[in-house]
Amino acid sequence: MVLSFFVLLQYLPDSQTNSDEIIFEMTTKQWEFEPNQIIVEQGQTVVIKLQSTDVPHGFAIDEYNIYTFVPAGQTVDISFVATETGVFEIFCNIFCGEGHSTHRGQLIVR
Repeated sequence: MVLSFFVLLQYLPDSQTNSDEIIFEMTTKQWEFEPNQIIVEQGQTVVIKLQSTDVPHGFAIDEYNIYTFVPAGQTVDISFVATETGVFEIFCNIFCGEGHSTHRGQLIVR
């Protein structure tokens, strides 16, 4: 009987979860973001917990006016509301070596 109740709870929507917020754990290293693509819904609050695993990096999305410095070995939280739909380039805006120009990702807002 208890097992049936537990299974039923797993399929019910969690009314206490804030569906307007989505959290991503992301790493950055020469010369990539992992994951390199994040997909969100318009209106969601996006929180990215970004860790640099090697050297200092940047995280930038021009259309959202986001320009963040990430010290080597540290994690920073980036938070914004996805107000505009489209595909937006994520890029490192701190020179991080010879492959810097390929240090890219995508934000997709549906």
